[in-house]
Amino acid sequence: MAIDAPRLSLELPRDPDATCAPMMVAAPTAERPFPTDCGAMEPQGDDDLFGSTGSDRTSGTGEGDEDDTPRNTRQRLNPEEVFQRNIVGILNKRGYNVCDTILAAATDTSDASTASFASNSSSISSVILGLREPNHGQGPLHIAVRRGDCQVIDAILFSDCADDVVNATDNNGNTALHFAAGSWRRPQCATMVRSLLDAGADSQIKNKRGLTPIGVHMLTAKVDNPAVLIMLLESGADPDTEVEGASLLHIAARRDFAAMAGILVAFGASMSALNRDGLMCYEVASSRVKRFMLRSINSAPPFLPITQRSKCMRCSSPLMTTTKVLSNFFRRLLGFHVSEHQCNCYHCGLLFCSKCLKHAPVADVLPNNFTRSRADDLSSVKACLPCENILSERQLKHSASKSFDNSLLGFGPGA
Repeated sequence: MAIDAPRLSLELPRDPDATCAPMMVAAPTAERPFPTDCGAMEPQGDDDLFGSTGSDRTSGTGEGDEDDTPRNTRQRLNPEEVFQRNIVGILNKRGYNVCDTILAAATDTSDASTASFASNSSSISSVILGLREPNHGQGPLHIAVRRGDCQVIDAILFSDCADDVVNATDNNGNTALHFAAGSWRRPQCATMVRSLLDAGADSQIKNKRGLTPIGVHMLTAKVDNPAVLIMLLESGADPDTEVEGASLLHIAARRDFAAMAGILVAFGASMSALNRDGLMCYEVASSRVKRFMLRSINSAPPFLPITQRSKCMRCSSPLMTTTKVLSNFFRRLLGFHVSEHQCNCYHCGLLFCSKCLKHAPVADVLPNNFTRSRADDLSSVKACLPCENILSERQLKHSASKSFDNSLLGFGPGA
């Protein structure tokens, strides 16, 4: 070897035909590991993200570089295509089974150019919107919510595409919030609902079955946990939403969900809403659910017209006896005022007979937003027996609280 090296240095100048040959061969050999095409700078480890196999790779010879192989096709990808194929690979590795609809449409036609594709996917939002699960058309956010994958949910919602993706629907009209509201079994259900609502999810979008997210939640919930219900109501969901011919309050009453029923009433749900059988929520609810509903009243419900019921809603006795009808007739004849709501409870507004109505002082125990008429004498109004018990409890608490405050200020009996 010590003899061959100087022999080469001496023989090269002697052959005039060989003076340029080494330079012609050496130039491409030195430049081959550093291709000038920006697409060829793609890392070798991303082949599995693109779904390629070992047979797609070229041998590195001059003949392989001239063929139109899948590797050369990938070398011509622009940054948007690289991002889209990478995100497809990442999601499918997590079991999302999404397909690249925009890229597939572009590559199906042989004359699709890179420029035309770049115009369709020039932003991340178009890339995410273009990813769909083939069976039901669900996007990455839908599948992430169904799987409870909070990492992917946060990654999508904290990106610039959140406004375009958060209310996207699948083939059945479901948004990601529909799936989140129906995933009550998952411990991260409330977290996902809160994240979607904070990102701008619309709680009033209906799917093809006519269900809003709050309707899906009430139909699927099997435990009386009002956490998600409160979030949806605070975001603007309608508490009087009807689901399959019944209101949300009917569903809560039928399933004996006292806490949920109370929350719905607190947000303004009507206790007089009718189901398909013509029954009101108050009539089908258990005693426990009734107490929760009556305690949750924070604004004056409308008086139920006497034309809606002819019997007491507590004891089923006739509302207007013959004696009561004659008495009202003569009072009107003599010019006395006859109340139109003499059978209504002042607190809940429902209809009861005279035996089930009692005079109750409510001046200090009604909620701040509870107003009916300024002419009402709040020192003594008629309330049904269940409401009278609730108002009496509030009166005792109010008196105890007032006595405690007076004792702190030195006005109590023990001062």
